[in-house]
Amino acid sequence: MGERGAVIEVTKWKLLRHPADLIWRYRRLATVILAVVIIQIFELTLLNYKYDIFSGGFLQPFAYKTFVERVCFIVVSLCFDLSLFGMIASFWFFIADRLNKYGLTIYYNFTAVVVLLVGMFLALKFKVLSYFSDTVNLQIIKNLGGGSLMEALVYASKEISLFIAIAIVCVIALVVIIKNIKSHKIIIRLSEIDIQHSAYSKIFIFFIIATPVITYFVSNDDFLRYGLEKKLSYKLISNGLDKLSDIDFDGYGSFNYPKDKAVWNAAIYPGALDIPNNGVDEDGFLGDAIEPKPQSDRFSEIPKKSGKHIILIVLESARADLLNQQLNGQYVAPAIRNLAIHGVSVKHAYSHTGYTTTSIKAIFNRGLVSDPTKTYLINFLQSVGYQASIVSGQDESFGDVATEVGMKNNDVYYFDARTAIEDRVFPSKEQGSLRLSEERVVAQFQTRLSQLDFSLPQFVYLNFQAAHFPYTHPKMAKNLVDDLIPRSEINMDNRDWVARTYWNAIASADWAVGQVVEALKAKNLFEQTTIVILGDHGESLFDDGFLGHGHAINDTQTQIPLISNDPNIVVEEPMGQVDVAELVVRSALGLPNQWKNKDKVVFQLVGSLSQPTLIAHVKQDGVRTLFDFRSESVFFSDLNRWQPYGEAIVDVAHKDRVINLLREWEALRWQEYQNTKGR
Repeated sequence: MGERGAVIEVTKWKLLRHPADLIWRYRRLATVILAVVIIQIFELTLLNYKYDIFSGGFLQPFAYKTFVERVCFIVVSLCFDLSLFGMIASFWFFIADRLNKYGLTIYYNFTAVVVLLVGMFLALKFKVLSYFSDTVNLQIIKNLGGGSLMEALVYASKEISLFIAIAIVCVIALVVIIKNIKSHKIIIRLSEIDIQHSAYSKIFIFFIIATPVITYFVSNDDFLRYGLEKKLSYKLISNGLDKLSDIDFDGYGSFNYPKDKAVWNAAIYPGALDIPNNGVDEDGFLGDAIEPKPQSDRFSEIPKKSGKHIILIVLESARADLLNQQLNGQYVAPAIRNLAIHGVSVKHAYSHTGYTTTSIKAIFNRGLVSDPTKTYLINFLQSVGYQASIVSGQDESFGDVATEVGMKNNDVYYFDARTAIEDRVFPSKEQGSLRLSEERVVAQFQTRLSQLDFSLPQFVYLNFQAAHFPYTHPKMAKNLVDDLIPRSEINMDNRDWVARTYWNAIASADWAVGQVVEALKAKNLFEQTTIVILGDHGESLFDDGFLGHGHAINDTQTQIPLISNDPNIVVEEPMGQVDVAELVVRSALGLPNQWKNKDKVVFQLVGSLSQPTLIAHVKQDGVRTLFDFRSESVFFSDLNRWQPYGEAIVDVAHKDRVINLLREWEALRWQEYQNTKGR
């Protein structure tokens, strides 16, 4: 055996005489369990804080409320954590064995590194989700960035940099601790000990075999899957197994949800483009898609003539409740409120997408999909003699808006935050960060007003960015409050402060609207001008558990103000942004402006038409039918009830709502494909 071997055997014998011997003998298994327990406690705490998974929350389809439900969920959750981190540990120990590294340092390093990295990831994830909803994904981030993932990441660089700095500090601390403990005598002595780990190997093999079975079971169980799909271990394992089972390479397998309904046919998968009348149900909904019927376009019936001047004002992130909102006893939007009192305020107006770029395109191009057969607003106005002027507080080239809606047409006066880049309120020159103060935009409007020939009909588009996150900027006027919240302090605990700052920003936008009205009155142009004001989308202020927009379909994020100084407009139906151009032109031309189709619905979307997360129809009374593509389930807001697609589609009382929603989505997708396939 030799002297060294004898020493090791004696040391082993001495160690195994103590109560800790059992843990030391099964130290590899104990190391994994320790890491899993720490991660499990941390992650479940965050899950309950964010989603109330053990008590139930707003619009939540499932919760684990009974003792049995909680134990079942936690046990299955532990299985996935043990599987994932057991595999990581096996690789770690394999490398250590090849390098002849043993002992406590190896196990400490594993536990510290895994817990640190996972903890940082979960902290970052739930920090983001504390602002938003769990619908946030790369597609939604791109939409918020005007279609560019890079722009979105640049805009969020401050938060990302903060977490990177924290990560670097933690890593440095970890290295220092490891370096110090490695010099201790007991660590050196324990590092010389090597014991076979057959028990660990057997348990690891068991989990390797059992995990796919458990994963497949969970993927078919809505109740367990609801909570587990929010866990890191389940998502990684289920996604990995799903990729391995993707036999036809269409991106979907058998271990995730929704599942591939035709594992041998690459043309059929969840969310596939369903080609009408080809006898194949590519997306798995409603059978084969139906060729969309041509829709009548009332706008084409409008006579080709000019009328009143038009001022179209878009307010960034403006909520529908701004008219009646008060702060410190004052209305936050008295100028807009006065226009509504003497004109009209549409009670149920909605954004379709919750993103700025797609909202502006919907307003000007009268649709959610580019359609060369439609007459776009600026093109129509120019064709009947209007002069067009663009005066915007944002960079209208963001997401190619300016080009796609006609702002860069010949003879259009164009001014935006890119044009006056030296007057920006923030240092960044990135597209998503460029903003001008309300005072700067008003000053430019007044300059342009003095240049215009009002013997010709004029169209002016104004965009005020006051209420853009973080709801303040260094030049922001303190209209109603003395303390504007710093960006670093925006969180759920400070939601009242966030709200006060937001409403102060709305007051700044309202001041700007008031200046526009006063400038028109000073030139005796107010009565000869149609003014229409609307929001590009709403804004959640933690009042419904979220912050921001574009990641949930609810009233705070999608219901918008729509106000005009024309009292002859009558609206008794829900209106989407695609209707605004017609409303504006009819008002300016003095045409009948009656909107009384009470059966009408407005289509809403989170994500993109090709990769949606949520779609919805909203009616005049605010009732929504919402479809979640991740779970293939339907939410009926009037019933406050979630229902699986398979059940909802045969529910006699409500199936038509589901069918109409999915049919419109399929039709829009097909239209998008038809209009872009030749590009």
